[in-house]
Amino acid sequence: MLRLMIVDDEEMAIRRLKRLLSEIGGIGSIETFLDPQDGYEYAKAHDIDVAFLDISMPDINGMRLSVLLTEMQRNIDIVLVTGSDEYAVKAYAINVLDYIVKPVTSERLAITMEKVQRVRRQDDPIPNLEVQLFGGFKIIGRTTEGKKEAIRLRTPKTEELFAFLACKRTVAREEVTETLWQNLAPDNALKNLNSTLYAIRKAVGYDRSGGGITTTGNEIRLETDDLRCDLYEFERLIKEIRRAPGERAGLLEQAEALYKGPLLKGRSYEWAIEMSRSLEQQYIDLLELTAQHHWTHDRQQQTLHYYGELLKIDAMREDIHYKMMRLYADLGRKNEAMKQYRELEQLLQRELGTSPDLRLEDVIS
Repeated sequence: MLRLMIVDDEEMAIRRLKRLLSEIGGIGSIETFLDPQDGYEYAKAHDIDVAFLDISMPDINGMRLSVLLTEMQRNIDIVLVTGSDEYAVKAYAINVLDYIVKPVTSERLAITMEKVQRVRRQDDPIPNLEVQLFGGFKIIGRTTEGKKEAIRLRTPKTEELFAFLACKRTVAREEVTETLWQNLAPDNALKNLNSTLYAIRKAVGYDRSGGGITTTGNEIRLETDDLRCDLYEFERLIKEIRRAPGERAGLLEQAEALYKGPLLKGRSYEWAIEMSRSLEQQYIDLLELTAQHHWTHDRQQQTLHYYGELLKIDAMREDIHYKMMRLYADLGRKNEAMKQYRELEQLLQRELGTSPDLRLEDVIS
């Protein structure tokens, strides 16, 4: 999903452009600034994919700001927006992606966004290694012909070490040996670590490419430049959602697609338990916040969806069952409200030997 920024000293122009952009798919967040200096400071601390800049602004005009942004972020695309086409030649001379004359129309903006998507697809490198940590553990590599293929590590300990490095990214040798070989003498643990690292490098092709896992001093680091991992993308989305709560729904759809189940599901790694619980709780919190957002905007169907996702993770949440019953009742779907109540009733009886705190009549009345 694209991260956009609009800088214009006219508030109405910002509102119009943001509304038009919001109607286009594939956009994760849109930050807006009336002051170009504020936009510049924001870009210092946050990654931006595309910046829409008004040319005629006080202090720092759009032409100057475009230069400052591209010097700071090499992968940012600039779109200049102005009330006159007199700057068109200069704009293309400084290598902007596109130049739009106000008033911006949805048709013209669609052309710009198609150009953005085309350029970014060309720039987006295909990783040689993909790692899935949610809902299990998979490593996918690429053949010399570019085809995907599953990579199998030779022993359970080799798998665990790679999973450990994928989760930690950078870790001290002592932490690895004390976690994975705690029952061995230090010298033997270190030998096992070195031989297992060699086995990983050989299996995933790092012994041939020369990258991947590097050791410096006492640290071991898994290089991520040529690696795509669902955990890293999930963590990035969590940060984006917290920074841009107004764009939460679209970003959460991506997080949903990534979160296929608990971290390293099916692997009994004690070191991963706390991290798995933390990620699951973050996901639950986001589902609740998004459900509440849809509730307050009278989007009942979307609210039901996110409550249903919550119950997939924690079926014992009585409060969520009750909220779903009330929603079904409000929508006139009494049979589904009754079905939800019966499911809760059976679940509590089976798991706890108890009954719901409230009768169905109390919930839907």
